[in-house]
Amino acid sequence: MVMPNRLVKSAWIAAEVTRDSAEKVLVVEAYIAVSPLESGYDAVRYGHLVEDVRRILAENPDIDRASILSVHRESRCAALFRRAVPDCEGKPELVA
Repeated sequence: MVMPNRLVKSAWIAAEVTRDSAEKVLVVEAYIAVSPLESGYDAVRYGHLVEDVRRILAENPDIDRASILSVHRESRCAALFRRAVPDCEGKPELVA
């Protein structure tokens, strides 16, 4: 599912379950900073990672959303993606 590259440490599918809903989440742990607030943030490299994640979501409609996390846990930064509204189907949008 996730093509090997030097930006991704690991990826897995997680389930987020509440009383009212359940979502399948692709969690991607990246070696790079995922927020401009983190030191060493590179918008071009992050953009490539985002493109890969969007491609994976488009190819796997059973995945509800994705979360890109930095391995630098102290930053607590994440970029969340959710499927677009029905009139824009197939193109996930950035929601964080």
